[in-house]
Amino acid sequence: MTQQVLAGKIGLVFGVANKRSIAWAIAKAWAAAGAHLIFNYQGERIKENVEELVGEFGEKTPLFPCDVSSD
Repeated sequence: MTQQVLAGKIGLVFGVANKRSIAWAIAKAWAAAGAHLIFNYQGERIKENVEELVGEFGEKTPLFPCDVSSD
């Protein structure tokens, strides 16, 4: 039986680039613990990879751009 220790909590996930990202492993653990997740991506180059991964959590999982490398 999985404990839902993060049920009702929201997690903002930064840094997912691909399925080998530490951030991706953390996101999966948070989801397994019951958290609702919000993802971001840095730049259009990474967007497609992140969209594909985030699709595993369902269509309603929010995904936003966040590139702070320049003004």
